[in-house]
Amino acid sequence: MTPPPADNETRSFEPRPEEFALLVDAVEDYAIFMLDPEGRIRSWNRGAARIMGYDASEVIGRHFSISYDSEMLAAGKPQQELDVAIRNGRVEDEGWRVRKGGGFFWANTVITLLRDESGGIRGFVQVTRDMTARRAAEEQLRQSTEVFQLLVSAVRDYAIFMLDPEGNIATWNVGAQRIKQYKPAEIIGRHFSTFYSEEDIRNGKPARELKIARAEGSVEDEGWRVRKDGSRFWANVVITAVHDERGELRGFAKVTRDISDRKRAEEIQQALLEQREARRQAEDSYRVAQEANRAKDEFLMTLSHELRTPMTSILGWSRMLPNLAPNSEAFQEAIASIAGGAQLQARLIDDILDVSRIVSGKLRLTPELIAVGQVIKEAVDSTTPTANAKQITITTSLAPDLGQIVADATRLQQVIWNLLTNAVKFTPRHGLVEVSARRTKSHVEIAVRDTGEGIDLKFLPHIFEPFRQAESPRTRVHGGLGLGLSIVRYITEAHGGTVSAESEGLGRGTTFTVTLPVQVSRENESAVRTSFGDTFLHGDRLRGVEVVLVEDEEESRKMITTVLRAAGATVHSFDSANAALEQIDQHLPDLVITDIAMPTIDGYAFTRTLRERDYGADLKIVALSAFSANADERSRFEAYLLKPIDPFQLVDEIARIALSATV
Repeated sequence: MTPPPADNETRSFEPRPEEFALLVDAVEDYAIFMLDPEGRIRSWNRGAARIMGYDASEVIGRHFSISYDSEMLAAGKPQQELDVAIRNGRVEDEGWRVRKGGGFFWANTVITLLRDESGGIRGFVQVTRDMTARRAAEEQLRQSTEVFQLLVSAVRDYAIFMLDPEGNIATWNVGAQRIKQYKPAEIIGRHFSTFYSEEDIRNGKPARELKIARAEGSVEDEGWRVRKDGSRFWANVVITAVHDERGELRGFAKVTRDISDRKRAEEIQQALLEQREARRQAEDSYRVAQEANRAKDEFLMTLSHELRTPMTSILGWSRMLPNLAPNSEAFQEAIASIAGGAQLQARLIDDILDVSRIVSGKLRLTPELIAVGQVIKEAVDSTTPTANAKQITITTSLAPDLGQIVADATRLQQVIWNLLTNAVKFTPRHGLVEVSARRTKSHVEIAVRDTGEGIDLKFLPHIFEPFRQAESPRTRVHGGLGLGLSIVRYITEAHGGTVSAESEGLGRGTTFTVTLPVQVSRENESAVRTSFGDTFLHGDRLRGVEVVLVEDEEESRKMITTVLRAAGATVHSFDSANAALEQIDQHLPDLVITDIAMPTIDGYAFTRTLRERDYGADLKIVALSAFSANADERSRFEAYLLKPIDPFQLVDEIARIALSATV
């Protein structure tokens, strides 16, 4: 047995490794653990388990970054701290860390580098302390101090006062008395809603602002407030929730500023801006009106010239005819000249009448299944004599698969003829005009190219406007009223197509391109239908289909009803959404057709109401509208058809939607 040391002997004591491990593990107020050189956890004490929430078996071997949130991970903070510890020997930090389960705590963290005898890195020791309670106390003290400083300050430009948790006024400063006119004895104890208008009180605004401040910490607002004498002022208001050290709500700090002067200045500035905008719009309208008047005057001048010029020939030759021998060359020339002048005037009058019908919405199409190549050929044949007179060559390049489309043959031929005569008119002698056509899966594209005078790039955007011509009426070389291209555009767009013009400038020729949709194909049928009635006005196409039609315009309602009944459908028509709803609720149809622009309840609101019914998800709804719609608006319907409605397309769409649902 070893004797105990003498009193004068110095006892040497160093804890054994197992004792040191027990010491570290027993600490519960600090998380103390080791990391390997890559930052993976090698040990875990009781304090780490208590603070972090993980058992040792859950974290040993995992990277210490598990206690960092996604934002810190994205910024690379864990590795940055290890790098600093390697460089400086240690690193200390305070900030939010993440417990097991996702909860946050405010941590003080020290990471110390460990080296072996040779100076190599063995790893790191991390000591972490939960400072959440201390930080909350410091934050509460800071907030309380700020509120106290605000309330005790004799600020005159701001109304600064406290509210109790129910919103009753507890304190009142000099600025509050100056801005709101109440003395402390008159207002303390009353509810702060005293300063709000009756409308705001009815809408629950005061209570709503306290609720937001309680939930989010503060709320800011600008609006009208009421003084003691009933006058109003424009106020900026901030309400801040105030809590004690235990986190319980003590009340609210309210800061109000009178910014009526700024509001008036903003209103004056806005009024000036509106006046300036109104003046600009008036000036623009005046310029547009002036331009319209100029175009009208030029058109009337051109019209007078174009009508009087052939009339000179007609009147002159008519007076000479009695004096000419019937078999003479002069007599035959007179007859030809009179006929040519009359034909020219007839074409001019037709153009004027077409424009009049377009403007009044009375130009109607008669769609039928037509062979595109044949229509182009007939237009070329009718233009060839005029081209031959100027020794202009017209060539055609038509794809063999043009097939048939649904269109008004007469109007489509008018489009191509107008483009050809326009090309011939503006192409010098010995020039070239080429007509080409090709077909895609969804469109037919017809192009007319010429080697003529081209178009000034400044005038190109106006080429399809009615009454607009690049030449002056007094100095122009070519005849015409300037209506042909505007008629081309309208007829093309009425078919659902587009027309465009391209030119590299004066002297560089012009290309006009017409694109028409292929609405329906009948190439596999044994016989080509040639009239509107033969296409669908028979009793089988929609037989058995029950339709509810909602259209407030009587003539449109009659026309659509007649078309659908002729195709075999059973139609219940209504002039309002309310009347239709009663019918649909009692008896569900196969399909609903609704106009969009209607009084009281428009087509969108009507459709929304139907979709909210139990049967709404399965109900087929088709929209008719004179207004275009975006993709979101179109998606609410099975089809969105633009007015003017093509009866063929209407029946085809109804058959596609209603009958496919029964397959």
